[in-house]
Amino acid sequence: IGRCTSLRNLCISGEESGRDRDALMRGVNSNKSVEVFELYDHLDFDVSLLDNFCANNPKLESLTLDGNDIGDAGVVTLMKSLANHPQLNNLSLGSNNIGRVGCVALSSMQNCTSGCGWVVPCLVQLDLSYNRIDDTGLEVLASSLASSTTLKRLNLSSNTFITSSGLRSLSALLHSENCILEDLHLESMPIGDDGADALAAGLTGNVSVKRLMFSSDVAGSITELGWSSFSRLLCDTSSINSIHKSNHTLEQIGDTVMTAVPRGHDLRHYLMLNKSANLHRTAQIKILMHNIDLDIEPFCVYNLTFLPLLVHWFESGILCRNHLKSKESLRTFRSRKLSVVYKFVRSMPMLVADAHWNRMLGVVHLKKKMICEKKDIIHEKRKLDLELQKLNADAQRLGEDEMSLLKRVRH
Repeated sequence: IGRCTSLRNLCISGEESGRDRDALMRGVNSNKSVEVFELYDHLDFDVSLLDNFCANNPKLESLTLDGNDIGDAGVVTLMKSLANHPQLNNLSLGSNNIGRVGCVALSSMQNCTSGCGWVVPCLVQLDLSYNRIDDTGLEVLASSLASSTTLKRLNLSSNTFITSSGLRSLSALLHSENCILEDLHLESMPIGDDGADALAAGLTGNVSVKRLMFSSDVAGSITELGWSSFSRLLCDTSSINSIHKSNHTLEQIGDTVMTAVPRGHDLRHYLMLNKSANLHRTAQIKILMHNIDLDIEPFCVYNLTFLPLLVHWFESGILCRNHLKSKESLRTFRSRKLSVVYKFVRSMPMLVADAHWNRMLGVVHLKKKMICEKKDIIHEKRKLDLELQKLNADAQRLGEDEMSLLKRVRH
């Protein structure tokens, strides 16, 4: 291992004796080519044994140390070793007895001595499952992760000390303008209705998270109250604007086959819509679903300039009919459009009347202009006719003078 220059992936699993492990680590520390390193189930592992390995492999892309019980002290040591690994994109520290102090150490990834951002600037996946992180530790960690512009997957599963209060602190990450997180894993955690409400509040306004994963045992602790919080997150029916501002990105809640979500719940349909359509189309479908007769009063402030947009919105919504929970015929859908257009026009009769008379006045002005132009043409024609008559008279007079001269010449 130490002499190999072509080794890229190295996975070590199992418990070796002290002498064997020391010999193995000497070889690992001498290696300078590994990009993916995995070390599993070495209890009470001394992370400092990896100092030389980390120093010799600046191109390390993935580091997995699951089940090694490195503890908070090990995380502190590890963060120092990873300070010069800008290409590291995956860090997995599951089942390592990491607590509050470890979270503080992990938050040091946010700062570097030169003040240029993250020590691990390309981190895409962070796995901290099966540890003993509590609410305070999660708050520190979430605040740090809020500055990450690369993190897409965060696994906090089986950290049973985290309560709804800790889950609320995830808002710092989820509401961050830098957030591109797509997968959030919370399996085997006591979420309950309060936790569901906290997660729904955190995901309000978030446009990146697609999968919120937790197991069926977690789903069992959530009642209709908690599911309603998720439902309002995906479709707040209090107004058209609220529906439009709802979350249209989240595609999955619970496990991969959505067995966690109660059957027949609107939440299932919302998740399917988010998954099957683009963001703007999904919002349009939800608005049409919950507004059989659209309230157009909020749009009257735009006057008649909004009318073409309203008509176009309905025309583009024809394809949405098949995604509605209760499918509509084309005839019914067009009737809805005509009804809304009629209501919109009727709500501003004076504007419609003014528009009509302004159009008629424009027609009158056009006709008047045409008549004036015609009169000018007639006047010019008359002038030309007079000129022509004068020219004819002059020609006749010249002809008579010519005849008179010819007669004199003959005599």
